[in-house]
Amino acid sequence: MLAANGYVCEYYGKWHSPESKAYIYANRPVTCGGMASHPVLGLGLSDEYARWWKSELKITTAPTQTGALTGGYGKLNYLPDPLDARYIDPTLTTTVDYQRFGKLLIDPEHTMLTMDAKNTIAAIERNKTKRFSIHCSFDPPHPPFVVSAPYYGSLNPTNLPFPKNYFVNSSSSIYYNANELNSPYYSYNIIKMGAYQDPSTFRIFIARYYEMVKEIDDKLGEILKKLDDEGLTNKTMIIFCADHGEMLGSHGMNSKNNFYDESARVPLIIRYPNKIAAGKKVHVPVNLIDLRPTIEDYLNMPATKVDGKTLRPFIEDTYNNSETYFAVSEWYNDKIPGFMIRTDHHKLMIAHTAEAKNTAIDGFYNLQTDSLERINILKLSTIPQVEKDKAQALKVLLVKWLKKVNSPYYFSVKARPLGRLNANYTLYQNDIAKIKIPGITNISGLPVGASFKILTNDTIQITTTNNSVGLVNTTATISGGGSSIRFEMFPAIDFSTNIPQSKTIRKDNFVVNVDEDKITVKTFGAISKNDKAQVYSMNGSLMAEKLFQSNLLSFDCSKLTKGNYLIRVSQGKNTFSQKVIIP
Repeated sequence: MLAANGYVCEYYGKWHSPESKAYIYANRPVTCGGMASHPVLGLGLSDEYARWWKSELKITTAPTQTGALTGGYGKLNYLPDPLDARYIDPTLTTTVDYQRFGKLLIDPEHTMLTMDAKNTIAAIERNKTKRFSIHCSFDPPHPPFVVSAPYYGSLNPTNLPFPKNYFVNSSSSIYYNANELNSPYYSYNIIKMGAYQDPSTFRIFIARYYEMVKEIDDKLGEILKKLDDEGLTNKTMIIFCADHGEMLGSHGMNSKNNFYDESARVPLIIRYPNKIAAGKKVHVPVNLIDLRPTIEDYLNMPATKVDGKTLRPFIEDTYNNSETYFAVSEWYNDKIPGFMIRTDHHKLMIAHTAEAKNTAIDGFYNLQTDSLERINILKLSTIPQVEKDKAQALKVLLVKWLKKVNSPYYFSVKARPLGRLNANYTLYQNDIAKIKIPGITNISGLPVGASFKILTNDTIQITTTNNSVGLVNTTATISGGGSSIRFEMFPAIDFSTNIPQSKTIRKDNFVVNVDEDKITVKTFGAISKNDKAQVYSMNGSLMAEKLFQSNLLSFDCSKLTKGNYLIRVSQGKNTFSQKVIIP
């Protein structure tokens, strides 16, 4: 969208999305993570960094010392910490990034963060007289946790606070007995990475992580100073965010790939002087997919149809605060929860599928009373009814979201009973369920008024009515034998009720017409003193503006060249935009 509207787009740092999406950027290489090179985008991140430091230092081999190991960023060497896998077990010949900790043998002026910052600053210099979109994607703080001096050693591990929910692990944990990467039960961690379970050595991890954060802070400061020096700060939108967090010992875990707040909750800061008030805080959960519509909104561009929403109403306090707002995240793995839905007060983690063979443990947390997520309410011996109702309400919100975005997991999540407390599968009144039951050929004893048919791929389709009620035991005929299945029934989901959205002006309140002579804007609602309409060029320049004196106003097209324009109608803090073409 930005490139199509005349912005020069460049990208520096780790590219971690489908490669074809990076073709739009003007620079090369766009450094992909996890690959040596790409036929269109050029060298991958590690290889480009290796090329860069060799060129800058005019050397061909990595600096080294006695006791150094290979495996740092850009094929550099490092001195291992006591938490490093090969320090713990010298017989290991190979390790992966998340097992590497230590001092990176490169000076601070030639780290990968320095390369990315310098490239970004050079891009600002090169494009400072143009409209630009420059993306700097720092890879750290990220494995391998190897840090160069003077950042390395700047924090004393023994003085650092340890997570209050360290090794909170029991049969209620969503990771209980899950032999999965990053889990306290992951057998390779226990055998080879025992130091992860030792607070005295795990604090080294915390130190290395925040030393990386400090270097990022310094490099970000250099980039922001460049904008200040060029007089660009007041007309540049700056967005700071991250794609995931880090467990850092919480719940006895490291890394990411789960829905605890330490992993799934990330920073999001937007600075846009003269448009966004400094110090404004948004207290409702939002999603990173909301960034594109937010950028389009603030830059007066036509809104692209995407799953996210503009954050402008939340920033400007024009949203409907009586609604429930939430964030959704997903991660496919049939041994742990695959979806998360989080409001400001509660969080539900639920598996992708309802299949009996799925051993995942669902989780539900009251974040008001348990912000560290230590108590999985779905595993309590007695669950308060009010919490059951809240968990079910969150599941319904998630199901409505999955239907809205056309998720392939809509039917399977809908059919999964929360925590598998009472039944094998969930049905809703006046609904169609599609449930995968391998080998099923027949079923009897369904709720009153329900009907079924066997579909392909071992799937049964069950249609319910408003007469269907309660818990029902059924008998399913499955290839090779019979089986007893229990269904639970809930009231119908009202899909006619939209997922909560921010306040906007209804599109049918306005009509915009264009001909060779004029643009007319007609409103069918009541007008107020400061209601106005504006005409913007597609590069964001304000071309004309008028206040509504009546329900109809017009703009003279003779002062505008042929082409695309954006009409923006404002009523207080609420807005409506429509793209038009002057022939």
